Amino acid sequence: MIPRISAGAFAVHLIFPHTTAKISYMIDVRRLRILRELDSRGTVVATAAALHLTPSAVSQQLAALAKETGVRLLDPAGRRVRLTPAARVLLGHADVLFAQLERAEADLAAFDEGRVGSVAVAAFTTAISGIVVPAMSALRESRPRLRMSVSDDAEPACFDLLLAGDLDLAISITHPGAESLDERLLQIPLVDDPLDVALPAAHPYAAAAAVPLEVLGGEDFISSRAGTPCHEVTHAACAAAGFVPRVRHRCDDYSAIQGLIAAGCGVGLIPRLAKLSSTPRVALRPIAGVPPIRPIFAAVRRGSQQAPHLSATLAAIVAAARSPGLYAAVPASP
Repeated sequence: MIPRISAGAFAVHLIFPHTTAKISYMIDVRRLRILRELDSRGTVVATAAALHLTPSAVSQQLAALAKETGVRLLDPAGRRVRLTPAARVLLGHADVLFAQLERAEADLAAFDEGRVGSVAVAAFTTAISGIVVPAMSALRESRPRLRMSVSDDAEPACFDLLLAGDLDLAISITHPGAESLDERLLQIPLVDDPLDVALPAAHPYAAAAAVPLEVLGGEDFISSRAGTPCHEVTHAACAAAGFVPRVRHRCDDYSAIQGLIAAGCGVGLIPRLAKLSSTPRVALRPIAGVPPIRPIFAAVRRGSQQAPHLSATLAAIVAAARSPGLYAAVPASP
């Protein structure tokens, strides 16, 4: 629960016309509330009763407010008091300030429920299109005031940015050769992204129900650059099948890789997430047996996942990553 705001003092800046002088006052908001209540009740006694104060305390607070502002606030009117024109001017500003405080309280309550906030997310390209974008769409519906900013920073830079506080959440891949995650970061498993074989449409195995990886040992491969997660996963899968892939072309963009495959330049292993941008004249076929996978995870600074706005974002990302429709069967051969 967010407690009600109990305001202390704030700066009020008055600029007199025809001069460059600026005078700053520190005015206690609680005293402004007493002045507003007095305007409504008409007497110090009634104001004190409404605010559960003594009449003496009300008088002292109003005297202190007059001293803070340097203007006379009250004129006697029999047994009552009347607000001076200067007090009316001050109350006009006070009403605006109280309204703003109400809005601040509402925003804090919304933040407490994870409905307001900003989250900076980094992810690799296929995770942006396949996971982050659906999560953003869901959040726009359920939490329209929760804002996400997205960048395609990859490991290890994304983890450095996360530790520096420039990011709130990073999505990455566990792969052979990856460094251990910094202990200051929390790793949340999202999904195991399977890889499929991508073949030219005229390839003998283009219509196969599943392709044994070992039959591709003599093929030219199109792969991402050395050291990237998909390069490591591809080489580990081929090694398990008993061969070292003969990489003829290197590219990190899957639409370009599929374009090269469509042109008959070789074969490749394409993550299931990347099939969202499948290319004509390319057959995507499942790998026989247990397919190689890219274990995808989210990382946040330890403890930060408890922040309501980040918790809501993380929940949307987990739901998008584990959506049943995300990993539907690979498309039929062309």
